[in-house]
Amino acid sequence: MSNEIAQLLELQSIDQRLTEASERIKRLQRDRARLEDKVVEAHQAHAQRKEDLRRLEHASLMKNLEVDELDANIRAYQHRLDTAIISFKEMEDLAAKIISERKRIGQMEDEALQSMDAIGREHEALAAAETALTERQIELDAAIIDIDSQLGSIDRSIAELRLQRAALTESMTEFLQSQYEALHRKFPDPIAVVSHASCSGCKLKLSGSTIERARGSLGLVACEHCSRIVYVE
Repeated sequence: MSNEIAQLLELQSIDQRLTEASERIKRLQRDRARLEDKVVEAHQAHAQRKEDLRRLEHASLMKNLEVDELDANIRAYQHRLDTAIISFKEMEDLAAKIISERKRIGQMEDEALQSMDAIGREHEALAAAETALTERQIELDAAIIDIDSQLGSIDRSIAELRLQRAALTESMTEFLQSQYEALHRKFPDPIAVVSHASCSGCKLKLSGSTIERARGSLGLVACEHCSRIVYVE
């Protein structure tokens, strides 16, 4: 194997590792974004649960106020019955209203008790949900920190690989480097080994003369099909 091929293979290896590192960063960034979305969703769900409880408590309060209002009406009706000089028809109307209001109060008091029970249960569920949310937050934060650590490690690896690449290309001829860069813009693997008389890049059969030239140590040999630089191990 010529020195030029060895340099090109090393450069290709560095570029492949840079590409893999870049793809891994993208995957980790997507994972991190999903984790952040989960954090937001967890807090939104908890906030909605608190809002539902607030509305339930408000509805219960309004129901109790309505019971108090009905009770005040009953007392007023009863007072008028006991003290006022009114017609028999008005007495019947007031008595009917008292019966109706008392029936309605009975229904509403039952509903209020059910509502209070539901509020009590929801308070317990909310407390448990808050504990679960705290634990979930800790879990998600730890996962995000781990991803950030991995991203930092990859960034350092990329910086080191770029330094290696710069040093390597500095030692290469301008022609060799330009040939490689032109092919690398087309292929992730611009340098291909001859395997079973074929180019390992495009998988097509190579001519005997191409293979023989690839065995030599002078100059670069291109695949006649894909133009990758080929070599024989």
